[in-house]
Amino acid sequence: MKTIRSLLAAIGCAVLALTGVLIAPSSASADTVTRVTAPQLRFTSYNICGNMCGDPNYYDNQRRIDQVVAETSADVWGADQIFLSEVCRSQYDAILAKLAPKGFNGLYTATLSGYPTICHGSDYGMAVFVKGPALETTVLDLTQGGETEPIKNPCIKSRLQGRITWSCSIHLYWSASPTLRDAEARELAAQAKAWEDAGIPVVLGGDFNAPPASTMASYFYEPALGGGAKGTMIEVDETDRDYFTPACVSAEVSQCRSGQDSKDGGKIDYVFLSAKYFANPEADVLPMDTKVSDHKLLRGAATWKHSGQTTGSLSS
Repeated sequence: MKTIRSLLAAIGCAVLALTGVLIAPSSASADTVTRVTAPQLRFTSYNICGNMCGDPNYYDNQRRIDQVVAETSADVWGADQIFLSEVCRSQYDAILAKLAPKGFNGLYTATLSGYPTICHGSDYGMAVFVKGPALETTVLDLTQGGETEPIKNPCIKSRLQGRITWSCSIHLYWSASPTLRDAEARELAAQAKAWEDAGIPVVLGGDFNAPPASTMASYFYEPALGGGAKGTMIEVDETDRDYFTPACVSAEVSQCRSGQDSKDGGKIDYVFLSAKYFANPEADVLPMDTKVSDHKLLRGAATWKHSGQTTGSLSS
């Protein structure tokens, strides 16, 4: 699961510099994202490497759990929603036990079960946590056939600071070949658009296993960002000029298919938000905690797009 993803990320670094986009010019500077100044809608995406980074001689599982839980604290980040990849069932249970008293609900989806060498024989999979009641849940099975494990992604319909929203934790296939991953992305983007067309904002957070310039990412980024983009979403780190490609810097644009690296020198972790409903995206990537994971933690923030929509429709 890991060695192939590492190769993919290295390839992604080379691809990342090829992107060019066409968005209205802006003098915006790089993001300065803090818990005090960030927009009010807060997200955290983290591949916690719960199984592969499980050796107690090198990794600290309690630190992993505490770090995820801390993201919801107002004096740390105040996350409304958390998206986790590579999670053992015991880790999910421990996190939920700490988040439930704070008003969070969660959904866990196993992708592998019953393997003695994986999560000590327990379930291994994906998790999503949302603040407030879960109004509805679903699991998007994006498996195309040929993957080494099912590509299952848990989703919760809840009220994001008052507005009904679908939120999914995503982990797309890690093969060096993009064929299956691109097909998974196409199917995921189609489902997101169906929810958007029904009047429901969508948040997709997780490990997408390909860089911003990839075909995979083109299914999510808006067409105006170029490079064959055909999606309906904004990404939380697309406005940070510190990480713009040379083409974006030259064009003096305000949005770019780019972002701070999250693994092995490239960006493969994302939080995508429905462009129809969200605005003012900002992001920050924390330094890698090598006692927890081989990925960096991604924080994202945004506002509702239109004034007066902070609470939005409660009947969608």
